[in-house]
Amino acid sequence: MSNLQADQMETQNAVADSADEKRDPSVFFAFDHKIFKVAGSYFRLTHDTREPCYYVNLGEMKGAIPTKTLCGEFGIEKDSSDAQLLSTIGSALKFVNEIRPNDSIPRELLDGSASWSISDSHKEIARGRITVQLVSWMSGDEEIVLNIEELESISNDPATKENVQQAFREIAEKLGIKREDVVAKIDDIIRELAYIEALRDYYAGIKKISTNLQRLASLYRRDRSTSEELNRMQILIDPVIKKFDRTFAEIDGQTCEVMVILKYFQPTVDTVRRTRDDLHQRFMVWRDMVNNWDGVIIEEGPEVERLLKLTYQFLARNFMQSQTWRLGGM
Repeated sequence: MSNLQADQMETQNAVADSADEKRDPSVFFAFDHKIFKVAGSYFRLTHDTREPCYYVNLGEMKGAIPTKTLCGEFGIEKDSSDAQLLSTIGSALKFVNEIRPNDSIPRELLDGSASWSISDSHKEIARGRITVQLVSWMSGDEEIVLNIEELESISNDPATKENVQQAFREIAEKLGIKREDVVAKIDDIIRELAYIEALRDYYAGIKKISTNLQRLASLYRRDRSTSEELNRMQILIDPVIKKFDRTFAEIDGQTCEVMVILKYFQPTVDTVRRTRDDLHQRFMVWRDMVNNWDGVIIEEGPEVERLLKLTYQFLARNFMQSQTWRLGGM
């Protein structure tokens, strides 16, 4: 980008009011340079190379400047606050789709907590799961229950509450810590696992797409062209589903024993958070596709066929790997 273009952006676009209160750059993307005051500008990953870029309006055009070149292009000192913030943009875009100047830095980068919210139902599922583990630990046969109806039944049983309190006392004695410390750590791990349950819930929408493709393959079995394309889509999506299933199975296995969780509490929290962030990042690319399939009636017709075209393009763009198929008639 030329200096002339930079000057045009600085003079033609709105500049933030100098009277605005300066935000703390340790928790906000509070840039100082004028290039970051351009109205409507934002950071985002490119669709093709997934490179972090700064998008700005250039009259009727929109320019995409690679983040790594901004310091050199606009004379930003390498040891400045702006340069430090720019160095975090790539990591921050793993957690949000878009960043605008003065947005808050994702909490994942600040303290490790999640920057996205979950519902109370997911917290209750996580609490029910740990409750079952505590009660089953008492009997010497610890297990994980993920069925929501079963979790509610066990959790609401009056006898369960007394068994949980007894489990707290026995665990505290075995670990040589206070009962209150056990309760606090259990509450903390429930809060962390609630995000896994929220992601598990969201994953059901991705898995439903795979199921819908199987159902449509049966409906379109006499349509050679569509049948072949559905087969290709299934080949593309199957490894994705298996990888997701494996990730959930692994985190369930790593959090299936209460005593292990409490003995190695911080490493367990770190593992849950790494898995949470990994799944969340992998799910971000699916957001529009899950919404597109939501509520679709599985039947032959132009609406479904248009959606199949979009789905094939999406799968080929994101999960083609070593396959060399072409979109053909799609």
